[in-house]
Formats: sequence, C-alpha cells, structure tokens
Amino acid sequence: MIQTALEETKRVKEAKGHQAGTQGSAIVAGYGPAGRIVGEHLEASGYAVTVVDTNPDTVLMRLERNKGAKFGNILDEGVLRNAGIMEADVLVIAIPDEGDAIEACRIARKMRGDLKIVARTNFLSRGLMAGEAGANEVVVEEVVTAEAMRDAVNRLMDRA
Repeated sequence: MIQTALEETKRVKEAKGHQAGTQGSAIVAGYGPAGRIVGEHLEASGYAVTVVDTNPDTVLMRLERNKGAKFGNILDEGVLRNAGIMEADVLVIAIPDEGDAIEACRIARKMRGDLKIVARTNFLSRGLMAGEAGANEVVVEEVVTAEAMRDAVNRLMDRA
C-alpha cells in the first residue's frame, strides 16, 4: 500500500514535469543576488530550478554546471513555456525592473491560474500593483530596508 502511494506520487510528479528525486520545479526569473539566493535555497531544498535571464553569461554558467537555464525575457510567453511554466510549482520574479515584474505577474497568472508567484518590487505602491497583477507574495525592498535599518538602530541602541 505504501509502495503504491509512493509510486503514484512519483508518477504524478513526473507527469507534472518533475525530475526524479526532486520536490518539484521552480522558475527563477533574474539571477542577480536576489534570484541566486532564492534559487540556491530551492535547489538545496530539492527543487529542480530553471533560471530565466537575459544575461547570456549567467545562462551559460548555469548550463555548464548542468543546471536549468533559459535565455530570454520573462515577458515572453514562449520563454515561459520553454522554461516549464505549465508544470512549475512556483515562479520567482527577482528582476529589478518593477514595471516588468508587474507585467510578468500578469502574464504568468493568465497562463496558470494556480501557479504560486513571488515577486520583487522596490516600492510599496508597486508591490500592491504586483499583488493585483497576480503575485501571491511580494517582497518590497523599501519595507525590507526599513526593517533592517530599524534592527540596526536597535542593535546600536542596545550597546549604548
């Protein structure tokens, strides 16, 4: 019975495009510092990660390490399909351009209503827009910076 359940789980994952031995699959758009940290965390957690980036050196580096990577613009539905959006468990939009991040949320949500989307924006107002465009979670840089500054002040004041 347990073996049957395990085999069924494996079959479902493979049908969804998951590689054998992975927890699932993720797409990380933008592989700068933010995307790299999230991508490495996902890989360490057992996810098959496909990076989408417009920097050919980044894509080549990933491919040379036998890691998933696609060259292209995340706003292109063909690039998203090629990256595996129809099977992915999560899309991480770590690109620095807020307008493109919001549009990527809109496009991805239209393609997959059930996809988990995490997006990055610089400002709270744009974060709200990303949420309205389809992001399930938004990391807003000005909020994260404010929290880090508050914590730094608290550390300094505790030392005084």
